[in-house]
Amino acid sequence: MRALTIVLALAVAAFATTASADFIWFTGVGTGDFMDSPPTFVGNMELPGDIEDGQWTITIPDDGWPTDPVEREAYIWTTFYADNYEPGTPGSWKGYFDGTTNGSMNDLEIIDNTNGGTMTGITTLEVQVQDLNSNGVLDGEEFCEGSDTGIVIIIRDGSGCYDGWCGDGNFNGTFLKEDCANSSVETWNFGMYLWIEDCATPVETTTWGSIKAMYN
Repeated sequence: MRALTIVLALAVAAFATTASADFIWFTGVGTGDFMDSPPTFVGNMELPGDIEDGQWTITIPDDGWPTDPVEREAYIWTTFYADNYEPGTPGSWKGYFDGTTNGSMNDLEIIDNTNGGTMTGITTLEVQVQDLNSNGVLDGEEFCEGSDTGIVIIIRDGSGCYDGWCGDGNFNGTFLKEDCANSSVETWNFGMYLWIEDCATPVETTTWGSIKAMYN
């Protein structure tokens, strides 16, 4: 059972009144590099969306990853992608970065200048790379673009209009390496969709504190 299953089960248990949850979404555009330590993807909100002015950051823990660029690139591929091949037309590899594969979840920070507040949380990350010629071998230009998805848990330690709120959600979008041959910098473009509610009760506070502690 993947760690994601455990996280979602705890998330469901934490919500006392799911029907009262508020829906918020935004479009995120930004850049990052898996060669950085830790890999940090950061960007701004762009229209359309409920948050028109703000910033987001997703940080991937890299404890134990090699620092040498060649070794690091090989480690990332063999550890997170190589065994997850799905035949098809075209075929594809999926890279999973979560509590099961990487020891801890990825950190999420959201700054909402539109409504005045901040949110923090944890997220999974699934990256799909297409095998364009379906030969089961990663060729030079095949890792230049693909898709990103993730499941989000918002922790009850926000500020401003999000003080005392928690929730869950997801994101999905694409990545693109504009200079694929010479750089690992990726541009992410995604939509993030959140269902959040007031979690300022003793039971919910304890539950969400336990979730956060699991992945610190």
